[in-house]
Amino acid sequence: MKIFLNDRIIEFLPVQPENSLATSMVIEYTSVEKLETAWEEFKRYEKFQKLVIIEPEFQSAKTSEAFARFASFFKVIKAAGGLVKNEKGEYLFIHRLGFWDLPKGKIEKKDISGTGNSKEDMPSAQAAAIREVKEETGLETVTISRELAVTWHIYTLKEKWILKKTQWFEMEAGSGQVLKPETREGIFLVKWTPPGAIHCVLSHTYASIRELLVEIIF
Repeated sequence: MKIFLNDRIIEFLPVQPENSLATSMVIEYTSVEKLETAWEEFKRYEKFQKLVIIEPEFQSAKTSEAFARFASFFKVIKAAGGLVKNEKGEYLFIHRLGFWDLPKGKIEKKDISGTGNSKEDMPSAQAAAIREVKEETGLETVTISRELAVTWHIYTLKEKWILKKTQWFEMEAGSGQVLKPETREGIFLVKWTPPGAIHCVLSHTYASIRELLVEIIF
């Protein structure tokens, strides 16, 4: 699995990669102290473009001790978002803070699946994704067609390090709907983009979004 820090990568693997570049830091997870030292060095020295953490038992984020220890260094935020497609085959993008992006946002208590009347009802990634897409783009009708990948990225907020997990969904919406960017969130453009013009988005988006788009669209 990969975690993005801007265009830099932290990757968890079960075995050491065959070819490691000089710009990569490779460690084997043996203790939380070693892991924390590697993270501190990686974030301090930008000459390292990749931090590879080897854990022989690694299978997924859910079962990894190394990942759980790494995540403990951060405030973890869960979010959800959508890759929206219309009947013409165009994809919907927002432009925020100088980058093309996909609509997404934090999963909140109000994002309840089911009836909302049961104690078992929990905040839902699907509900959050639909709500955020509607709020950020102005779409009134949008439906989820399938679940996509999960992305992870690191950033700072008010001098605190944040690890954000985003669950993505492929969605469908009609092109005849009025688009209205959520300007209070720094979004000033919402645009349908044909597949042939996606390369323009790829060159001006975040690394985690770029990888998601390449995997899904191409």
